[in-house]
Order: sequence, then structure tokens, then C-alpha cells
Amino acid sequence: MTRRHAASLLRWLWLGAVVVVVAFPVYATVVTALLPPTDVAAGRLVPRPDRLTLDNVRTVLGTAPLAQQYLVSVAVTALQAAAQLTTAALAAYALVFPRWRGRGVAFALVLATLAFPGESLVIPNFQLVSGLGLRDTVLGIVIPYLAAGYAVFLLRQAFLALPREVWEAARMDGCGDLRALVLVVLPMARPQLVTAAMWCALSAWNGYFWPLLITDSPQRRTIQVGLAQLVVDQVTAPAVIYAGTLLVLLPTLLLVLFGQRFLVRGLAARVTT
Repeated sequence: MTRRHAASLLRWLWLGAVVVVVAFPVYATVVTALLPPTDVAAGRLVPRPDRLTLDNVRTVLGTAPLAQQYLVSVAVTALQAAAQLTTAALAAYALVFPRWRGRGVAFALVLATLAFPGESLVIPNFQLVSGLGLRDTVLGIVIPYLAAGYAVFLLRQAFLALPREVWEAARMDGCGDLRALVLVVLPMARPQLVTAAMWCALSAWNGYFWPLLITDSPQRRTIQVGLAQLVVDQVTAPAVIYAGTLLVLLPTLLLVLFGQRFLVRGLAARVTT
């Protein structure tokens, strides 16, 4: 075996090991969630899909108010991702195409927001939402996250890589700023736009601390908070806990699988600074 073949074999063995390490937790979660409780109690290191059933999933969905919390999470994710994409696209457009004094300072302020942990803004956000009378509501969960600095940065970098001549031609043809953004700029940056959308959606779906803090009734909380409560309530039924984890994990897996093509293109696209 030549050195070249040996290097190739080692590379494939390394990739195979990485795939096993990444895929095994997903496999164990899915299979354990669909196994009868008696099989889970056997404590096998590698669960075998011998007898699969949906009883655990039915138990989770029948445990009030997890089904309603699931709908709350969907609503929060849709509203928050849409708002962040809208504000990010508008801000990135303003930071790239129009010529105005202070663009660099404005972009520096956007980057500065990335240096502040979200926990440092909890108290002013809580006071704002409470003052608006939106505690224990979906809007109360979403309002502090209508904009995201990372999404602005990502789209700004994507817009910088676009040919400016196309935008200038659209402006000469009579396109206003909003029409140029929607009809010219965003279609050319579609892979990066999908990447930003996935990031915004995953961030909203995985939110835990703020929804827990700003909501009081269990019916108004998100599925992440509900899952934490399920772990406490069903500590003696690990199969049910795995089923709840599967329900939380499923939307993120589907999102990544369907958006993988755009995700790879968006991350591999050449950007300039």
C-alpha cells in the first residue's frame, strides 16, 4: 500500500469515526423514544429497534400542556425568525449599498452587540415587556429578539460580495431602495439568506431562559421549558423523556436536512470584509 492510499484510508476511517460519534446520539434518542418501557429498562448500551411503538409519543402529546407548548414554540420561532431576517436584510442593505457618512461606525455598533451576553440584558428586557403589559404572551417572548447582530453581520458580508453594478443598474432603471432589495439583492444572496434564516430559526426554537422568565402559566411556555418539566415529572420513565426529546429534536433535524444544500453554499460562498 502506497503512502497516498494509506493517507486516504486513514482519512476515511477518521470520517467514519466522526459520523459514528455524531450519529449515535441521534440514533439512540430515536430508537429509545420508540421502544416499549420494558425494553428501555433493560439498559442496553446500544438500543436495538426490535419492537417499535408510538405509545411514548402519545403519552408525551397527551401530557398537558406539551402539545400547546409545541404550538407556542412554532409561533415564537416563525415570528422571531421573520422579524430578525427582515431587520437584518434592511440593516445590511443600508450598510452596504447607499453611501452615507457613519456607515463604519454603525457597523461597529452592530458588532459591539455581539460582545454582550444575552443574560446582561435580561433586567431591562423584563422591565420593557412588563411595562408593555406583554408578560405571559407570545409577543412578550419575541419582542426583545426582533433584531440580531449576527444575522446583520452575515447578510452584510453576503451583500458585499455581490456585484455593485447590478444594484446601480437597478437604481438607474427607477427601482427604489426597498424594491432593489427585494427584487435584486435578496435573490442574488439566496444561499446566505437561507443560512441566516436557519440560524435565526434554530436560535428561536432552542430558547429556554427568557421564555421561562417572562411566562407564568405552563400553557404559554415553549416546548424547551416543557421538556425540562417533563424530565422532572417523568424521571422514572426514561422512554417518555426520550420521546419528548425526539419531538423537540425533530424540527431542527428536518430544517437542517431540507436546508443543507443552501447551508453548504452559504457557508462556502466567498465573502469580503
